Amino acid sequence: MELVRILKNCKEKKALVIGIGGGGDIVSTIPVANFLRLFDFEVIHGGVMWDRLILDPKPGPRSVEELLNAEKVAETIAIISEDTRTTDGVKPNLARSAKFFGKVVGLDITKGVRRLRDDLRKFVETEGIGLIVGVDAGGDAISVGYESGVRSPLADAIGVALLSELDALVAVTGFGSDGELKIEELMLNISEIMRIGGFLGCSSLSYEDCVDMEKICEHVITEASKIPILAYRGEFGLKKIRKGRTVLITPISALVFYFKAKAVMVVNESAKLVLEADSIESANRILNKNGIITELDYERAVS
Repeated sequence: MELVRILKNCKEKKALVIGIGGGGDIVSTIPVANFLRLFDFEVIHGGVMWDRLILDPKPGPRSVEELLNAEKVAETIAIISEDTRTTDGVKPNLARSAKFFGKVVGLDITKGVRRLRDDLRKFVETEGIGLIVGVDAGGDAISVGYESGVRSPLADAIGVALLSELDALVAVTGFGSDGELKIEELMLNISEIMRIGGFLGCSSLSYEDCVDMEKICEHVITEASKIPILAYRGEFGLKKIRKGRTVLITPISALVFYFKAKAVMVVNESAKLVLEADSIESANRILNKNGIITELDYERAVS
């Protein structure tokens, strides 16, 4: 398996595993991190600083400048602790996860892909990190962007563009667990990534993963990242999640799919569109002009 070869040959046995779809994806970094530890990796957990309205009533992602009790590493990177809060008193999911992980790397996507790429590249060099894996719960990171069910393309597009620039990996957990892409759309996009040589292999949840994920879910608010747990526990069938979306839970939901970020970038048209955007506002406008409605539009509409 290509993934195993990459992990065995990685000289720096330190990895950064980041949830790219939002703060709740930090839960989905657990099975990836535990898998990497089988290859003797030390793992740092991280994620995008954007929580849904149920937790954070302010629309959009948070910037480093909006954090209290966090260690600012760069303009777009902060080390989040259990005591971190936003300036208006919200305890983000990343801070909630720090109760479990100890500390978490928070990524600020408000300043565009290039700024975050440069800061993250310096951070990786300083920390001696040899591997970056971006984790998405559900699979909309591998969407084209124009699928009818896609509801949250913005964070994922920025995440995929960022990971592609850093020659990183993309891991998809839950296989449709966010209720956005149809199963056939996921399969079609995975087939396209396979066709261009970007599929690296799969791992699966373990008993240890489920126990760890259940513990952190006592603190972190998420729905999509819980679906693989239910699948591993033997649930099967349709389940309603947020805003009435329907998710099909199957044994495949307990698998983790790994891809080359550069190959995902070929498929993800939204990621191509936001690559040069210098801010979250600019990225959002670009997607809107191309007929794509984003999670930022939704949050502003209902807040």
